[in-house]
Amino acid sequence: MTEKKGVRAGEGAAVPSELVLDKVRIPFVQKATLTHEGATFEAFTIDVGLAGIFVEHATPLPIGDTVMVSFHLPGYETPLTARCRVAWWHAADKPLPSKSLPPGIGIQFVELSEADRKRVRDLVVEHYQQHPRVRRFLRHWPEAELKGDDP
Repeated sequence: MTEKKGVRAGEGAAVPSELVLDKVRIPFVQKATLTHEGATFEAFTIDVGLAGIFVEHATPLPIGDTVMVSFHLPGYETPLTARCRVAWWHAADKPLPSKSLPPGIGIQFVELSEADRKRVRDLVVEHYQQHPRVRRFLRHWPEAELKGDDP
């Protein structure tokens, strides 16, 4: 399989504004490898957005800790690899008013190559264009985190 050069926008489909794209999270179930404090483990991603991913994980990791994450995007042989920050934790017994999530961690991309950032953006745009009525928006991490309102 060869590298995909980019996702083409659908015929006549408008690309949403960056303000909208910054808030969109799309379903994305994919096996991922995480490394935290020298320990490596596998987990499943649940959704992805331009800012980061949500990963199913039964036990909390400290907010602010560094995590390395690696996972494949559809159509690419090489995995996306990024240095990330644990932004929030969702416990199994903590209901969310806006969505249903398994226990897990919100991971914010901190260091992501421009090529990988474009790959994530292309995936989000493609999903947005193919499923215009099925969109999930997140409360922005910086603002939500400051207010104590985890995404």
